[in-house]
Amino acid sequence: MIQSKSYAKINLGLEVLSKRTDGFHNISSVITKINLFDEISVEIANKNSISQEGILQKENIIFKVINYMQNKYKINKLNISVKKNIPYSSGLGGGSSNAATIIKIINDLFNLNLDSKEIFDIGLLFGSDVPFFLGPNTAFVRGRGEKLSFIPKPNIENILLIYPKLNIENKTSTVFKNIKTFTDGNIQNELVKKIKNNKIIFSSQFNGLEESAFNSFENLRDLKNKLLSLGLTNISMSGAGPSFYSILSKTESIIMRKKIEDNTNTKCFSLDLL
Repeated sequence: MIQSKSYAKINLGLEVLSKRTDGFHNISSVITKINLFDEISVEIANKNSISQEGILQKENIIFKVINYMQNKYKINKLNISVKKNIPYSSGLGGGSSNAATIIKIINDLFNLNLDSKEIFDIGLLFGSDVPFFLGPNTAFVRGRGEKLSFIPKPNIENILLIYPKLNIENKTSTVFKNIKTFTDGNIQNELVKKIKNNKIIFSSQFNGLEESAFNSFENLRDLKNKLLSLGLTNISMSGAGPSFYSILSKTESIIMRKKIEDNTNTKCFSLDLL
């Protein structure tokens, strides 16, 4: 049996640059892995089976990945168990991370010896974020997610993650579809310069999907205003939402976590970057 951790991510910053002719969008984003993870166990079996609460097997991205790789590489069936700690549809990349983890496990388990391009190309078939999870911990991401430049770990003491229990159907496509304005990528370029120069990142960053998410998720704008009223002035959304994050000291994070959970219908995590 192989066991592996499948880590979540946050978008430290995200800009939407333009709409593409293939229906996707060109983005510019700094993405980094955080110490929140699902636990995945894999063993060879007589038939494919996935044990994971909260999702039907046929809708599970893991199921789609193993079917694809079995058809392509003629490998054995697998029994997979997932202990889910990353909230579903949270803007934290849980599904994409699971897909990347399974691709890497299958490559190692069956000695496929796929090179990085082959692995990345498979990952992109299952989502724009998947290639990021196949590489190191922090990246400057462009295009639809396929252009990655891996960069040093940002100089950040602690992340307070706030997960509101909100959901919409087809979240990511809905949020992208409702984008009204584009930016030129300069905000992300400046953030990358700071990270490469090991400058301390004191505050959360711009997310060009936030306004669209506010118009897509009922009560999300009200929640941000509530968080601001509780004193969390440094706050931004991750990905297509609805999770927010704040860059704080460890002491501030402990204090604000209790305050937020006592006054809102959210789950908070105090986390480090990987």
